[in-house]
Amino acid sequence: MQLKRNLNFKFTCLTPLFVLIGAYSYAQTLKGKVTDGITGEPLIGATVSILQTDQHKTVLLDGGYSFKKVKPGSYSVQVKYLSYHTQTATVTVKKESETLKDFALIPQINELNDVNIISASASNESRSRSIEKNANQLVNVFSARTIQLLPDITVANVMQRVPGIVIDRSNNGEGRYPVIRGMDKRYNTTLVNGIKIPSPDNNNRYVPLDLFPADLLERLEVSKSLIPSMEGDAIGGTINMVMKDAPRQLLVQANASAGYSTILNAQPFQAFDHSVINKKSPGEINGPDYNASPKDFPAGNLSYRELKRPINKTFGLTLGDRFGEQKQFGVIVSASYQDIYRGTNTNYFFPNTQPGLENTPVFADVYLRQYSTQNKRIGLYSNMDYLINAKHKITWFNMYLRTEDFQSRATVDSVRNISFTGPGNGNVNLENRSTWQIQQIYNSTLKGTHYLSKRFIADWSAVYSAAKNEIPDYASFTTQHGVSTDANGKQTETTYYLSSMSRRWTHNTDRDAALYANLTFNPKQVFNSKAEFKIGGLYRHKNRDNYYNQYDLDPSVPSGSTNQAYTDIFNAQFAFKGSDGGKSGDINANTYNVQEDITAGYLQGKLNPIPKLEIIGGLRVEHTRNHYETVQPNTVQGKAGTIYYTDLLPSVQFKYSLTAQQALRLAYYKAISRPGYFEIVPTLISGEYYNEAGNYDLNRSRADNVDLRYEFFPGAADQVLIGAFYKRIKDPIEAGLAQVSGTNTTQVLKPFNYGAASNYGAEIAATKYFGHFGVSANYTYTHSRITTPKSYYYRKPDNSTGFRDIDQTRPLQGQADHIANLSFIYKDPALGLDAQIAYVYTGKRIIVVSPYYGLDYWQRPFNQLDFSVEKKVMKLFSVYSKVTNITNSHTKVDVLQPNTFLSGRDRLPMQEDTDKILVQNTFYKPSFLLGLRYKFN
Repeated sequence: MQLKRNLNFKFTCLTPLFVLIGAYSYAQTLKGKVTDGITGEPLIGATVSILQTDQHKTVLLDGGYSFKKVKPGSYSVQVKYLSYHTQTATVTVKKESETLKDFALIPQINELNDVNIISASASNESRSRSIEKNANQLVNVFSARTIQLLPDITVANVMQRVPGIVIDRSNNGEGRYPVIRGMDKRYNTTLVNGIKIPSPDNNNRYVPLDLFPADLLERLEVSKSLIPSMEGDAIGGTINMVMKDAPRQLLVQANASAGYSTILNAQPFQAFDHSVINKKSPGEINGPDYNASPKDFPAGNLSYRELKRPINKTFGLTLGDRFGEQKQFGVIVSASYQDIYRGTNTNYFFPNTQPGLENTPVFADVYLRQYSTQNKRIGLYSNMDYLINAKHKITWFNMYLRTEDFQSRATVDSVRNISFTGPGNGNVNLENRSTWQIQQIYNSTLKGTHYLSKRFIADWSAVYSAAKNEIPDYASFTTQHGVSTDANGKQTETTYYLSSMSRRWTHNTDRDAALYANLTFNPKQVFNSKAEFKIGGLYRHKNRDNYYNQYDLDPSVPSGSTNQAYTDIFNAQFAFKGSDGGKSGDINANTYNVQEDITAGYLQGKLNPIPKLEIIGGLRVEHTRNHYETVQPNTVQGKAGTIYYTDLLPSVQFKYSLTAQQALRLAYYKAISRPGYFEIVPTLISGEYYNEAGNYDLNRSRADNVDLRYEFFPGAADQVLIGAFYKRIKDPIEAGLAQVSGTNTTQVLKPFNYGAASNYGAEIAATKYFGHFGVSANYTYTHSRITTPKSYYYRKPDNSTGFRDIDQTRPLQGQADHIANLSFIYKDPALGLDAQIAYVYTGKRIIVVSPYYGLDYWQRPFNQLDFSVEKKVMKLFSVYSKVTNITNSHTKVDVLQPNTFLSGRDRLPMQEDTDKILVQNTFYKPSFLLGLRYKFN
């Protein structure tokens, strides 16, 4: 009882104090929002001042400001923001009250007659939310400022932050291709400023996004549904990189950074001399009848030197302004340069060409590989626009991208199918490989926009693009020696002998010429509502050339010996077999030309039949014609061929506005995915696991797609998106084994159409800012199913062995069941401080589809944690840092079969689980950059 009386006494005494504190904290508060007077976007970083008291506040992430403990009275409140007219208002603050005052600043826009030269900037986060809210289709948008503050320096790595997207990585750990909502990269399309660009990839249509420096972008748009005015080959989605536009006034931006990859502390970078490499093969230089000799193949690119802790470097520069009496001419130029050194360490267990009985896994080799990759990336971009008068505007933009990859790979191969008696006993191959890959993309687009009348608007684009890929002198050589281990664990090595050498030249070029034209009609009213009708089309001619030539050499054997001892590559002696062994090998199906013509037209309508409902839909028609020619003799079946088809692609989208901030969207569209050029030509190359061949009977994939999404935009930079999707794909393309004609056992890997597949899922994305803090999160669930025939090796009743096909149902390649992103953001404009920690989760997925039943390669769930920070140090300067893969996440891959490799003769390293076999373990370790940024605007 005494305790209760004490508590009651304390509560009675403290209650007035709490009331006074609460009243004092609430008393005389002046707060409000500062926004763009045209777009309504918050002007984060604007300065709000009370002139009589000399108090200043900075507008926060949510667009708000707040002054506390303001004495009652009348004040002049002034708001300033760069490129906006200063605004001053008289505000009366009453006693013990909260006073609200919002400001809408007017941008300083130059005008030509009565038409604005340039719209409001699309580079900030709130503008991105506005685009998502008002877009005709379902879209996710990342602004330039958002991209700048991410830990990523390429568009490919930025893509992993977008809801529903995972990225495929190259062997150096760099992100390369996006997988959208579980749809493989072949099902997606890449645009620059709304224009489709060709790919330098040697086999496929999809564009490697690591070619694009992230700092060239104004914003990144990912469309997950299509409307008739968009190209129809995007079952998964469309990636549109909107490049920088001319600013309202002089703009100067520059950045420079340096750093390194920490894996190179313990694993020195292995560099080679690429200056000795001939860009053309001996056959290209001297003609197809030339008989090459070993002297035609320099050894310098197979000799390596160590670089300890090489420094990564990045540079960027942007200049822009408007000129003329009425600022009618705008120019912006941007340049980006990146020189990045990466290291990779991989343990990989190479499968036998044929599994054991009952499809038990058999491994022919245990590879321990170390990669050293130097990536030099250049991006150049220019955009010029000219307003002829108030109704006519011409824009010309040019882009050039170039990436050079210099990669050395050292492999220790423990051969398990020759002279292998157990771990530590058998033959060991040492392979060294050097590659120099150059990929380039060029695009030039001339665009016109014409207001023909109050109701009609015409626009057109004339486009030339080129993409090129070169891998000159893809060189490798192998040595072999024996290893034995005695009872005490002591190892003995035999002499190293030369085994083989291979030299390969490949290059391909795509050239596109295209014309786009659109006419928009805005009638006064249709059925008493606003309306828009659009008609247009495109024509594109593509020409692709592909060259492939390989030379295989064997060691010269001294008289009286069966092997050549290896000392170093400069003393190694090689020779061709036979008198014509050095003849050019370019007379093959891998040297070909493809010409493609695409003609498309569409009719699109947009109606508002009732005040809150918007409907947009119509029909698109696309006609495709492919013709290919190989350099094979006329007697070879499939030497040349012509393929053509026409697709009708209807679409309709409904948007119902529940409130001014909330809407429901429902979309249906039909889309296609065309086969890669390599796939429709009867090519035959030596692949990683099997020989690979093309299939001229391959059809394009077609799909029906349905999307439903709820949208809520509670604040200018905040959002909640909740959606679901369903896709039904007809004739999906997957790889399968096929028997070579005229043989009983030889098999090749070919692309085939396999019936139908389904893919459905749900996703949620949310962004919320609380003063200085912000949280951005998204989660996607995907579930796909495809049934394909797989080979099964079994024993027949007569005790002989053979293969039979068994249908296997599995997810689509690359589809992860769970994808999540979580970012914590801190921003203090007064301190000039931005910080972000970003987490990415990718669930289990198939990365290699095996042609054998039950032997697919599954990547384990992958986690990555990154960090970035930027701090303003002077008025125009800021310092920044980016750190990736903080937790040193490993990429681990399994075959989901009972593990019989935990012990005994066939024991494999790093095995821990009984229900699955680890077949790959790759790690890259953290890397970081520290840089300086300058901006004048």
